[in-house]
Amino acid sequence: MPAHPPHKPYEQHDIAATVAALVAPIFDVDAATLSPATRLMADLPCESIDLLEIGAGLNRRFAIPVRDAAAFLTDLRIHVLEAERTGEAPEARLAREYPHLPATRVAEVLAAVRVPGAPPVLTIDDVAAYVVWALARNNGQAG
Repeated sequence: MPAHPPHKPYEQHDIAATVAALVAPIFDVDAATLSPATRLMADLPCESIDLLEIGAGLNRRFAIPVRDAAAFLTDLRIHVLEAERTGEAPEARLAREYPHLPATRVAEVLAAVRVPGAPPVLTIDDVAAYVVWALARNNGQAG
């Protein structure tokens, strides 16, 4: 019997384009105007109800469970405050809570959340990273 070819890794830029295509009709924008760096809450009129719709769309499109708090960084400020309260390094807490984000993005998110009055930092690429992570978990490729 021939061996099965190894599973093709999910390309984050391809997933980001799919996420943009999923998000675009929700906000009545052309997907081509969206980039991986598009911030859902700051650049689009995204509200929490829209995140529910996006999460449902991700679930339908990719057949993955969507943990809203992780996928959309909804508890970001709470995690930072709790880490500071307990003496844990906020970077370590965020890395644990958001295992789909690379260390460089965790550092960017942490810096942004510390700016008073800054809008939420969630980007299309952050959502794409969550999808890639969830797909890999579903296929036994991630811990």
